[in-house]
Amino acid sequence: MSERNPYFPHLFSPIKVGTKTIKNRIEAAPALFAFLHYIEAPAFHYYGPGPERAFRMLEAKAAGGAGSVVLGELSPNHTYCKRFPFEPDIDFTSRDDEIFQITKKTAEMIKSYGALPIGELLSTGEIKTNIGDGINPKGPSAKILEDGTQLDAFTKEEIAEHIQEHVTACQWFRDAGWEGVLIHCGHGWLPAQFLSPMYNHREDEYGGSFENRARFTIELLKAVREAMGPDFLIEIRVSSSEHLKGGLELEDAIRYCKMCEPYIDLIHVSCGHYLSSSRSWEFTTAYAPHGANIENAAVIKQNVSVPVCVVGGINSPEQAEEAIASGKVDMVSMGRQFFADPAFPNKAASGHADEIRRCLRCGRCYPGPAGEHETEIWTIKYPPLDSCTINPDTVWPASHHKVLPELMPKPQASRKVLIIGGGCGGLQAAITAADRGHQVILCEKESVLGGVLNFTDHTDHKVDIRNFKDLLIREVEKRPVEVRLNCEVTPQMIEEIRPEAVILAAGSDDLILPIDGIEHAVPAMDVYAADFENLGKSVIVLGGGLVGCEAACDYIDHGREVTIVEMAPCLMPSITGLYRTAVHDFIDQKGGKYEVGATVRKVGKDFVIAERDGKEIELKADTVVNAMGRKAHDTSALKAAVDAAGIPVWVIGDSVKARQIGDAVREGWTAAMEIV
Repeated sequence: MSERNPYFPHLFSPIKVGTKTIKNRIEAAPALFAFLHYIEAPAFHYYGPGPERAFRMLEAKAAGGAGSVVLGELSPNHTYCKRFPFEPDIDFTSRDDEIFQITKKTAEMIKSYGALPIGELLSTGEIKTNIGDGINPKGPSAKILEDGTQLDAFTKEEIAEHIQEHVTACQWFRDAGWEGVLIHCGHGWLPAQFLSPMYNHREDEYGGSFENRARFTIELLKAVREAMGPDFLIEIRVSSSEHLKGGLELEDAIRYCKMCEPYIDLIHVSCGHYLSSSRSWEFTTAYAPHGANIENAAVIKQNVSVPVCVVGGINSPEQAEEAIASGKVDMVSMGRQFFADPAFPNKAASGHADEIRRCLRCGRCYPGPAGEHETEIWTIKYPPLDSCTINPDTVWPASHHKVLPELMPKPQASRKVLIIGGGCGGLQAAITAADRGHQVILCEKESVLGGVLNFTDHTDHKVDIRNFKDLLIREVEKRPVEVRLNCEVTPQMIEEIRPEAVILAAGSDDLILPIDGIEHAVPAMDVYAADFENLGKSVIVLGGGLVGCEAACDYIDHGREVTIVEMAPCLMPSITGLYRTAVHDFIDQKGGKYEVGATVRKVGKDFVIAERDGKEIELKADTVVNAMGRKAHDTSALKAAVDAAGIPVWVIGDSVKARQIGDAVREGWTAAMEIV
């Protein structure tokens, strides 16, 4: 009998699932369409160098200690189920082509780390993307979709054919060495469409009663089980609630799972719907709880005898341990957390949980489909994916980030590196430079490290960013980095230190626009520093970008009445996807007000005069806050001194222009990697 883990004994105990034994209770969830055969598709904003990067992403999860690794998402049909133009047309009857060999090699790699490789099968139904291929999607019932596309109804013969396509795909996975499949029955995909009366208006044996609407799934699972036998693991993902008006609820999920139970080995509990990814909590954000599905999963577990796994905003081993120890679930599944830190399991198991980079749920890696919020003015349905905000070494296949550590030259010598600025970019640069053997001096003009991110000490919505900021500081303190606080670097200091490389990470300052009376407005960061004590009961926020809207959410949280003034025709005009929807919905639901399309003309201590369509608007409040943005701190004198001395210099993060955390972290890491 294996020894109990001293840190998280339940999380790191083995579990029997079907005939398989999984070494721990952590599943690396299917990550979008992160398959092994990407090609460039600039029109859809997805980029990646192909199989190598996807393979590395899966390897990072397996090497990081996951008990099972799920490859997502693959359609058993490449005509009416094909979601994107760059999906590979896989011949599931072939066993000697390149795709099969790569897939087989991937399964062998995952097993080499002691993890169980699982494939995911997903049928789109009516959610098939209109990719201009002239092929209509198929669903339970025919109709015209919002974009004018004809949705065809499955005939009984086509249902039987599609079930057989699932079987054929499962056999292909098995022959490639994969131990099972996850069949996606949630999030509004085809099995859920058959189950839902919102979609299914059939009058034959596949429509009408609950049993009839579940018939497609049951026939599918029964066929797969009969074809694959007891030793092939079958996992299903279900939405415990779609969180939609008229959608499927927990009672439906319980009944559904009990009907599926004779044919499956594991129930994977999620929630939500793909077409409402923020509002339905398909993907949670900082405005939703961590572990959002644990309680519903616990109810499902009480009604079934097969193991139950749960996904949804879990980014801490402490919460995962508690969920399993309490008997609520048997396993936890993590998706974006494995982008943030694929070594999550190994770090937790070895007593280094404080080193885990915990997912921010910010949506940078996957913004979600655009247009969920009614005011969004984005014209591209699928916004560009990007690297993880907090993991600069992410191997997300669709990332724009091209720097791979193994391709970087090793340092020729230990260099003296001066880093100016102790915000997230400077801290990451110090960590990476120290790990590469350089002598690092980190100078911060304030009395504490953390830079602008210290505002997160005063807001619960930013607890994950606060944790990340604190992690960076801890990681710097563990390394031989000379930290100088209350130290504002001057050209004279650069001459004295005589560094061999300089990284300028001096951050940003408040943007003060030339508006009459703007000096009366309190800078947004000063509000946090004063812990909201200087606000009064009502607040006018100047600026309805992401910074202003997030600040408004915090003021609302602290019981203030808030009005936002924004010049653009909507709030957060440059932001799209599920995170924008979450922020906007919070403001709307909590009674926040806003004036959009309004240009600020004059500011007083307790009033703002704005203009919209030639008409004057006067607003009154106890306090006016300036959240109109930030600008790069002026480092021209420092850069001139460094350039004059002939020292290589990297300017990163907000020192270039005010941007996001991910830009600073990635650029800090990249700069340190380039010092040789």
